[in-house]
Amino acid sequence: MNLIKAHRCLSPFVFAIFFASHHVNLYSDPLITYPLIINTHEIRVELANEPIGRAQGLMARKSLRNDRGMVFAFPTERVFSMWMKDTPLDLTVLFADKQGRIIEIAKMKRNTLDSHSSNKPAMFALEINSNSPLTKIVKVGDRLLGLEKLPAAKN
Repeated sequence: MNLIKAHRCLSPFVFAIFFASHHVNLYSDPLITYPLIINTHEIRVELANEPIGRAQGLMARKSLRNDRGMVFAFPTERVFSMWMKDTPLDLTVLFADKQGRIIEIAKMKRNTLDSHSSNKPAMFALEINSNSPLTKIVKVGDRLLGLEKLPAAKN
């Protein structure tokens, strides 16, 4: 009798362990992402639209799928800089103006303090894995579609 009760209690736990160990994205994907389109390619992005989120960014992130990224949104257009402190991934950053037009692209090396700035005022920065196929097809002048659907940036 006790064996049957133990089996019933353990079954959900064993299933959860099995699912977690076989589901690649369980821990690596955030709960909330937003779709963006770049040259007909969809990418799902996390949003850093508050000071603490923009400061944290992708720090300590050990992996980032090629179809994922993080958008840093600011309340107004301005020249700002990005760096890679405590970020163990090589990333590419796409700076975009308020219309979503890409104005600057920079390759960023992991765990460096090098500053990467937009050459003109920008409102958004999209960080993607430097190994993503998108890095080979995106260029200055392209548009990021879907930014207008993101929650507003805060100071």
